Amino acid sequence: MALVPQTSPSPALQIDPELLLRAQGVRVAFFDVDGVLTDGGLYFSETGETLKRFNTLDGHGLKLLQKAGITPAVITGRDSAPLRVRLKALGVEHAVFGTEDKRPAAEQILATLGLTWAQAAAMG
Repeated sequence: MALVPQTSPSPALQIDPELLLRAQGVRVAFFDVDGVLTDGGLYFSETGETLKRFNTLDGHGLKLLQKAGITPAVITGRDSAPLRVRLKALGVEHAVFGTEDKRPAAEQILATLGLTWAQAAAMG
């Protein structure tokens, strides 16, 4: 039986090298909650309480960002005790709740961290 040399697998993602260079300066990543850290659905209990479903893989991603030296920050139009518990469990220290005007909230977090928009990424 002949051995066949194996080739290196190709990367799963092909990312523009220029974009990778720009991303090296990112030090904070802003996230919305609904539809970003949740599946976008709202669940209602029998008593009318609103519930959300968080994906554990998103939480793992936030932890990986922290390990890479990128501060995750959350800015959301809603507020709830379960959301606060989830963010605390993930070690998210910078969060603004109950605001629809997210730019001023992000600018305040940037100022607190001593960063600029050039050092920020956002997902919403």
